[in-house]
Amino acid sequence: MVAIKRDFLGESGQRWFDYADILVALSEFGGLHGYVRLSGSSLGSLLGISQQAASSKLQRACDARLVEKRKTAFGYEFLISASARSQISRFVEGFGERPDSSFVEGTVASGVGEGRFFLELQGYRKQFEQIYRFKPYPGTLNIKCDGNVFAEFKKYPANVVNGFRTKGRVFGLVLTYPARISFSGKEAECVALFPQISRYGDDMAELISHFYLRKKLGLEDGSKVTIWPLMKK
Repeated sequence: MVAIKRDFLGESGQRWFDYADILVALSEFGGLHGYVRLSGSSLGSLLGISQQAASSKLQRACDARLVEKRKTAFGYEFLISASARSQISRFVEGFGERPDSSFVEGTVASGVGEGRFFLELQGYRKQFEQIYRFKPYPGTLNIKCDGNVFAEFKKYPANVVNGFRTKGRVFGLVLTYPARISFSGKEAECVALFPQISRYGDDMAELISHFYLRKKLGLEDGSKVTIWPLMKK
């Protein structure tokens, strides 16, 4: 199983905020709802950068399909794309009310056996102990969920466990969330982990606790469980 790297903020160069200044300028001139004629020199003057820098950035925004461009007899015209509007709308929605209590159902699954190794690394272990004030049981409980569990958890405030380098190897950051798991009438508090570098997709949650969750809750592979994020106190 090949490790993947999660782009927590999206792919660099493809995100709306990489071109926020360009998009704001176009928006101010009506570029949300129609094409706007704007030269590189005018854009550069508005943004306080050179014509060359403005033209280059505007072209990169077009290449990223965040801005649409068309040629007319009077020069190029630009429109903020549907993709950019969608990204910005999702971002703005996050400024609304606190997320509703939500839960995700899933199935206990065996992992690849790396949880113990990572949890015993001092660079991670010390941070977990500082943040959650317990020493994690050496191993993760893997829950294969019915859908994108990461999308549900990332609505909540994360405790970021920072990445580090040791012995020439880089270990990525980990987004962690206080959580609760329920099975057959029994519940336990835990912590859900979403590493930047992982062998799992966004439908897998890795859980840790200060005790052996499988034994405490009587879990085995195939057990149907419910997990949900907890709002930080």
